[in-house]
Amino acid sequence: MIKFRRIWRIAYPIVIGNIAQNLLGITDTAFIGRLDAVALGAAALGNVFYIAVMMLGFGFSIGIQIIVARRYAEGRYSDVGNVLHHALLFLAPFALLIFILLKISNKEILPLLIQSPEVLASTSGFIDMRILGILFGYIIYVFQAFLIGIARTKLISYVTILMVAVNILFDWALIFGYAGFEAMGVEGAALASVISEISAVFVYAIYIYRKKTMRIYRIFSSIHYSMRMMLQLLKISFPASLQNFLSVASWFIFFIMVEKLGEEALAVSNIGRSIYMLYLIPLWGFSSAVNSLVSYSIGCRKPMLIYPIMGKVVLLTAVSILLLELLSFLFSGTVMSIYTNIPELQELTLHIMPTMCLSALGFGVGFICFNTVSGTGNTHISLYIEMIATCVYLAITILAVESWRWGIVWVWLVDGIYGLFMMLAALIYLKTGKWMNRKV
Repeated sequence: MIKFRRIWRIAYPIVIGNIAQNLLGITDTAFIGRLDAVALGAAALGNVFYIAVMMLGFGFSIGIQIIVARRYAEGRYSDVGNVLHHALLFLAPFALLIFILLKISNKEILPLLIQSPEVLASTSGFIDMRILGILFGYIIYVFQAFLIGIARTKLISYVTILMVAVNILFDWALIFGYAGFEAMGVEGAALASVISEISAVFVYAIYIYRKKTMRIYRIFSSIHYSMRMMLQLLKISFPASLQNFLSVASWFIFFIMVEKLGEEALAVSNIGRSIYMLYLIPLWGFSSAVNSLVSYSIGCRKPMLIYPIMGKVVLLTAVSILLLELLSFLFSGTVMSIYTNIPELQELTLHIMPTMCLSALGFGVGFICFNTVSGTGNTHISLYIEMIATCVYLAITILAVESWRWGIVWVWLVDGIYGLFMMLAALIYLKTGKWMNRKV
């Protein structure tokens, strides 16, 4: 039986790491919030656009995590290192390709989507700078997937804290032009994030190469390319990559629709997005835990353990999100003052917080159920669920803005509906039992 203690042991370093990771978003938004509403709106669109691209690599890392956890459970330790090698061999050239495509198409696509000329110019500049970090971001995902798969996640916390420290320093210097640097505005925030990613890759590379306990996995000791291994990795990872891309790309469309409500609504949604991600801090650690533990249980030939695992993780996630939401209401004045010093934006953000709380809870529960399906190795089913959920999400968002004329407060309910739909679809699939004894 999987105990709460074991779930927390896997999840808490990732939760701590995500606290630090979300501090990246908080510091970016807090610094940019001292500029103006246009800068806040541009940062929102630019960040979500970049995250959507990064989800292609993050989805690939889910496949890495699933296979590593399964090989680790089976005692095939040398194969664990081989998975890492093949992941790096694929993602490095893939990142270069994505960078080139975005560099070419950035100024062609955005004008078709963004109405405000000021927001368009600022968003385009942000993205041009931010995509310099694609390769480093993908490498970070690979190393994190490896560590989660073998249940050694403490390093993730330490590295993410380092990223936050580096990001804060360079946000301060580059956004406003301190310490001899040129004031770059939102582009400075993008460059600060890139520098923080480079620092993280450096630390991960040193740790994995030098750590004696890693020798058992034959990391960097004997790299033998295997087409079979690469195809196996792609078979599991590609659906997860596309699924995660669709998930965040739909959020990008959400912000595009919000931009139609005005620059102020877009700026408030950037602040709201940062607070919303704070509510979801526990979710990313618990979703990684359920993913890894489900794969491990199937590898140990105990597939029926996934139901108690999922139930316990859902409970932990819901309680954690509710606690964070309660804290945000108790200290709402402090929270608002951190993000912006513009009274109108503070007031409107407070109005959308109750809606965000409902959405965060619904999304959190649904995402854990969804990741239970991913952990079984049936990532193509996860992709189908995501595609249907995304269609529902986009349809409701477009109708809410264009036809129903919902204000910004009620538009934020759509995320919760999306999460509950994923939960329903995942539970229906798990009930069929078709995932049992799947080999990866």
